[in-house]
Amino acid sequence: MEVFTEEWARACCEALNRSEAYRASAATWEGAIVLAMSADPAQGVESDRAVYIDAHQGACRGARLATADEADEAPFVFRADPASWKRMLAGEMEPVAAVMQGRLRLVRGNLFVLARYAQAAKDMVQAAATLGGTFPAPAASA
Repeated sequence: MEVFTEEWARACCEALNRSEAYRASAATWEGAIVLAMSADPAQGVESDRAVYIDAHQGACRGARLATADEADEAPFVFRADPASWKRMLAGEMEPVAAVMQGRLRLVRGNLFVLARYAQAAKDMVQAAATLGGTFPAPAASA
């Protein structure tokens, strides 16, 4: 299944709920999260894509494509280009390190709060990585 789609969002929620590691590391987390992938036509991503995750105390209460309002109002919004998401989901880059390197941008949210939940962020990405999602095919060069 392709990443950052409705099907992928639902599967991520299920993967989070199966993850004992995420349940433990995010046990005190409360608040929605939006994960956004920036458009990059050269990488086959024609428009921005965003997933809304209703995260609450180590569980996912629902996930779907984010509406514009959800992307504007979620307490935490993360944005990266397709190449960075691909590296994170492949386990080649951890989310907090990606934020520090500027590859994953914290659009909204408190960096100090995020630092307290570094393990939860890592566990969230690892749960999503178990899905083996695919990325759009890069555009053919002319």
